[in-house]
Amino acid sequence: MQEHQIKNEKGDLIDIKSHLFQFAILSDNSQNLTVMKAAQVGLSTIEILKTIYDAKRYQMDIIYTLPTDGDVNVFVGGKVNRIIAQNPILLEYTKDKDSIEQKQVGNSMIYFRGTWTKKAAIMVTADRVTHDEKDSSKQDVINEYQARTQHSKYKQKHTFSHPSAEGTGVHVEWLLSDQKHWFIKCSHCEKKQYLSWHLNDKSKMSIDLDKQIYVCKSCGEEIYDEDRRNGEWVAKYKNREYSGYWVSLLMCPWVSAKEILKKFNDPNTSEEFFFNKVLGLPYRGKGNKLSQQGLMQNVSIVMSTPTSEERAILGIDTGLKLDYVFGAPKKGLSYAGEAKDYDELDKIMEKWPKCIAVVDGGGDLIGSRKFKEKWQGRVFLGFFTGDKKGTDESMWNMEEKTVSIDRNKYIQIVVDEFMDKRIPLQGTESDWYDYWLDWNNLTRTKIVDPITGEFKGNKWIRSGRDHKALATVLWRVGVGKFGEVGEIFASQDVLNFPRGIDLRPNMTTRAPDPKSLFKINQPNEDDWRN
Repeated sequence: MQEHQIKNEKGDLIDIKSHLFQFAILSDNSQNLTVMKAAQVGLSTIEILKTIYDAKRYQMDIIYTLPTDGDVNVFVGGKVNRIIAQNPILLEYTKDKDSIEQKQVGNSMIYFRGTWTKKAAIMVTADRVTHDEKDSSKQDVINEYQARTQHSKYKQKHTFSHPSAEGTGVHVEWLLSDQKHWFIKCSHCEKKQYLSWHLNDKSKMSIDLDKQIYVCKSCGEEIYDEDRRNGEWVAKYKNREYSGYWVSLLMCPWVSAKEILKKFNDPNTSEEFFFNKVLGLPYRGKGNKLSQQGLMQNVSIVMSTPTSEERAILGIDTGLKLDYVFGAPKKGLSYAGEAKDYDELDKIMEKWPKCIAVVDGGGDLIGSRKFKEKWQGRVFLGFFTGDKKGTDESMWNMEEKTVSIDRNKYIQIVVDEFMDKRIPLQGTESDWYDYWLDWNNLTRTKIVDPITGEFKGNKWIRSGRDHKALATVLWRVGVGKFGEVGEIFASQDVLNFPRGIDLRPNMTTRAPDPKSLFKINQPNEDDWRN
């Protein structure tokens, strides 16, 4: 960039020395690269230059995605083309074919595409797919784009985005990465650290709220702009699938502590905006995730399996395996398991003659219908639908033995009932840990019209397997129809059921580790932060 005096879209020289944290990202050519970032950190220009340079040097065809076609027009017309126009070397690179949708760089092509329709994802192949603002893009179309690199020797996937919620979008790839943090060294005590924000823990807070300056988390003295500028990237993990960088406004030397606090105290700045766009962190709002604590508070050591005379409900999510949950309306969930075939489920139906099963009708099309025919009148096929405004009720067809279920609304109902401690889980926390992992792959996100910016509602999206969670939704729908009125809503006495402990088969308990009973702070020599 120094050799060719590369300029930004305004004609200003790009001074990488003042933006040292960008250099590693610019030169990182990993197969899988992810940058979880705040807004306005100067990376859009770097992304453009990286894309053009790599296309030229490595003869790579690159697909560059943005959320919508309108975003493509604004981004390419207002930024990419202006950067090219300011730099003769880039004009030389792109002289043969240059349009909004595609640019030829030497023998390579760069395709700019939106992510709102799957049609755009199947038009071309590439060596690298770069996703800009992944969290604002349509996630199923993003997944379609990954197939476009199957025949490439590079097969690269690069993502640059501000995060939204935990466990979704760019945060999924960040969790799979080596998680590089920008470490700076205090000029006073020489303690190396990364800058962070925490209102309730001074040892994790890098801004003095009274003095409105950046401060060392160790000695409390001021951290200068030069300290923030001259940092280094430190990976938290080794040998991870993704090369990952976290970029917040706190580490940008041109952003003062006063500016950060001004954004935080602005009444028009939501907590979600501050986390996503200022700190570059995912936001966990109330109700956006079913936390481990929220689920485990329902665990009860009181084992009360339904008797053969009681009504029981079986919720089954079909696919490669049959994930199911089982329990009586009055007693909550007794078990969550997996079956290779329907034989295990047949045994449950035989043992509990009053058991009603609600089965996912959109997965295993053949097996679920055979199961329904075998247990006539006791098996209903459940079909997940889109948003049904104005009602939380499922639509039952008693003649066809089917039920239509609003997926988003019923997931929210089950999450709320777990959070309100209304669905007992019989057993121990260890019994239900793998079950919770399926719930942890579901995150509630906001749906915003890409054109108008209008809030359209909430949607639960998954970042991994969620089969037992959906089986629970099917179970809950069955409870609502075949349980007695109000049974799922536990009484106050039931709400205070005891917490589970691990019991051995001989009814003894494992002695706890003494260290777990006391708060013993011991230094860890291998701590990556030291």
